[in-house]
Amino acid sequence: MNDTTIEVPKQYEALRIYNEDTIFETAVSGRPYRPKRSSILFVLQGRIRMKEQIHEMEIVSYSFLLINTKYVYEIIEIEPHTEFRLMGYDRDFIEHSTFQLNKVKVYKDLKNQLKRIFTVSAPEFAVFWENIKLLDHYTQHFQTTTYAEQIIQSYFNILLYHLVGIVAPLHEEQLSQLNRQQKLTYNFVNLVSDHYLQEKSVQFYADALSISIRYLSAVVKEIAQRTPNQIISEFIVNEAKAQLNDSSISLKEIATKLHFSDQYAFTHFFKKHLEMSPTQYRSLVNKAK
Repeated sequence: MNDTTIEVPKQYEALRIYNEDTIFETAVSGRPYRPKRSSILFVLQGRIRMKEQIHEMEIVSYSFLLINTKYVYEIIEIEPHTEFRLMGYDRDFIEHSTFQLNKVKVYKDLKNQLKRIFTVSAPEFAVFWENIKLLDHYTQHFQTTTYAEQIIQSYFNILLYHLVGIVAPLHEEQLSQLNRQQKLTYNFVNLVSDHYLQEKSVQFYADALSISIRYLSAVVKEIAQRTPNQIISEFIVNEAKAQLNDSSISLKEIATKLHFSDQYAFTHFFKKHLEMSPTQYRSLVNKAK
């Protein structure tokens, strides 16, 4: 009897397409996680409920969501019979692409959008969907396809520029429609998303925005229905939950990553906001796995 094992061809790793059956190879269900690579979620039909940092959102038919590695996400619900594809790609894949236009600018344009979810017409979505199917095919068969990497890069760049052509003008339009208080709140939340691991003081953000703590607090509370401290804390709590998902990281290491003075300070903060210790939360997560 021949015990020879058939070797499954390795997929192209710089860009991967995930579907309903493989999504949890790269994402986590029911608890916060930080994506390891930039991604775009395309929903052909159905509905997905997610949380991005402090915002809950729905991605419905003919929509796509821009997923940013600087945010923490949580998949709350995927409706039965939802059909979707998640395209994940490495930053290096864009920077080392053979396409000669301004790839880094396009990448930044996608990452800095005010709006994260976009809905297009069925015919336009069909164009995206066909490109994704082709990308999926070549990433799975790149070892047996001549010039597969160049083909993948070409289809990816077509899709990427198509996306930017939709989202970049909307970003500028939406910014222009914000009033002064809304722009201030938007800028505050953006600053928090960039600095919350190092800076937990509202004073830091008020100084960065050249306003008083009192004015910042009043505006953010009015627009976001939360105080600046509550928003900063929610960012930190979500990050802590994402870190606690990995049992190989000690509480001391997490406290250091989150810039707490020590493990005790981290534990005190976590219990204050979740009414359970980090160890108890980790235990619940491990039981649910």
